[in-house]
Amino acid sequence: MILQFLNMGGYGLYIWLSYAFAALSLTVLYYVSVKKLNSIKNIEHLYQSEKVEEVTVSAQANRF
Repeated sequence: MILQFLNMGGYGLYIWLSYAFAALSLTVLYYVSVKKLNSIKNIEHLYQSEKVEEVTVSAQANRF
C-alpha cells in the first residue's frame, strides 16, 4: 500500500525528485533572502548611526 503510494503509477521517482528539488530551492531562496534582509538592516543601522554622529558633531561645532 505504501509502496503503491510512493510509486504513484510509475512516476513516483520523478514526482518525489521534483518535490525534493522544489523544497531545496525554496529553502535556499529563503535563507538567501533572510541574509540579504539582515544585510539591508545592518546597512540601515550604520546609516542611522552615521546620521546621529553627524548631527552630534555639528551640534558640538555650533556650540563653540
